[in-house]
Amino acid sequence: MKIRLRTTSASVEMTETLRALRRELAELDADAAIERVGARDVDRALKTTISLCPECLDYVPALVFERRGRVLAAKRCPTHGDTEALLEGDAAFYRLSNKDKNGRRFAEDRVFRIPEWSPPGADACCGPGQTCGDPDALGAGVTDQRNNRTCTVLVEVTDACNLACRVCYSDSKGDRFLPFETFVRHLDRMLEKKGRLESVQLTGGEASLHPRFWDFVDHLYREERVTKIYLPTNGLTFAKPAESDRLVQYADKLMVLLQMDGLTRETNQTLRDADPVRIRKRLIARLDAAGVPMQLTVTVAQDVNDDELGAVIDLGLEHAMVKVIALQPVTWSGRYDLDVDPMRRLTLSDIAKRVLEQANVRARREDWLPIPCSHPNCGWITVFVRRFGVVHNVMRYVDLEEAMDDVAYKTLLSTAELRNVIGKKGRGVLQTLARTLGGKVIRSTDMFSVAIKPFMDRYSYDQDRIDNCCHHITDTRGNLLSFCEYNAIGRQHDPWTRLPTLEGARAPAARADAVVTREP
Repeated sequence: MKIRLRTTSASVEMTETLRALRRELAELDADAAIERVGARDVDRALKTTISLCPECLDYVPALVFERRGRVLAAKRCPTHGDTEALLEGDAAFYRLSNKDKNGRRFAEDRVFRIPEWSPPGADACCGPGQTCGDPDALGAGVTDQRNNRTCTVLVEVTDACNLACRVCYSDSKGDRFLPFETFVRHLDRMLEKKGRLESVQLTGGEASLHPRFWDFVDHLYREERVTKIYLPTNGLTFAKPAESDRLVQYADKLMVLLQMDGLTRETNQTLRDADPVRIRKRLIARLDAAGVPMQLTVTVAQDVNDDELGAVIDLGLEHAMVKVIALQPVTWSGRYDLDVDPMRRLTLSDIAKRVLEQANVRARREDWLPIPCSHPNCGWITVFVRRFGVVHNVMRYVDLEEAMDDVAYKTLLSTAELRNVIGKKGRGVLQTLARTLGGKVIRSTDMFSVAIKPFMDRYSYDQDRIDNCCHHITDTRGNLLSFCEYNAIGRQHDPWTRLPTLEGARAPAARADAVVTREP
């Protein structure tokens, strides 16, 4: 594989390549685009965009199109030829965006409209994904995210981990850490630009291995310009009550994002080379009793754990403090030791349908809606209200088009905002009841959400989604980047070797038994 060293001149060259491709694609109609990329068996052209050659990671022109009810991307690299990749298994779930600007749209009836984001004090003067400022400020990325909405930002504070997962987008296996003082400087710089951050995720590796982990948490808790602290974790360091109990004092601002891929030993050994299910179940029960909000995060791999989604959702419904189930189809970035086939992968529709088939909840296909933020293909969600022992889906009572101005770019809705949007859809008895109850009874704390977040890799890469990204990550120098762009093409140019060594870093668990025997 060709590895492009990232320098300032390389960044400028890549930006110029993007501009040239945009100009070319803007001139191509559907027939010309089909010929340009060598697409075959096209039932309907949807749009052109810019993607990556999966071999050399160069930017290449791509056509997104339907074939036999599925959505594919056809690409042409001058060096490695033509390739295809599956984007969506059910074309009915695929949407274009009014913010798609890297090529041309050919299916306006499929456009999901989201208001343009206008950040306070925005100083961008260029087109999508471009910058007029210092290219070095983009760090390991190419696309300027500084004026995009930041719904969440991941800050990796260490590349060390106490597991050796076979699936890891960051390929964490090091012994380095981000100094606390450096983190504070990076955070201050982001806040100076953004004004406020809805959520900051402390991650890694396993963030809790950092020797000053609790200083990070405490600093974010005291920082009034940060609304929420998200803590992604595999849960092992919190197996001892003495550690998990320390989370309670931050519960009003904290959410624990607990890895929970499934409930069977086979699933966890396949994905994580460990079997920590009992540890995690006890941790869920303990945090639930202590009032600490949680999200259960499922990395979903085809033919591995896609039959366990309902079981994880049902587990979450048993605990009032589990607020979200996040389902993330595997992305082939970083470390992925299972089979890779770009024409056979789990897509958003596959996950949604499996939830409807497996979970002990009443929901319909129409109850899944795009998250109205960066791009409609970046995430879909369905929402239930839990109160008085009843679990009921409320998405069917939300007219998203009418409510768009109230919910766009908001990941955290207050009780008042929530009551304002529920019950707007339809005029029947149930809708009237929902409208009445929504205005008097429903609280934001009653919400239970199931979200699907399909991240992109070198096969599914779509520059339109990158340009409008709101799911950000910082590189080791504190630059704000698109999460998918960084993992696909930026991480390899951002080594941790310049950072200090984590003394006493734990070696990854080599066997499932090594984890199980450490249970208290």
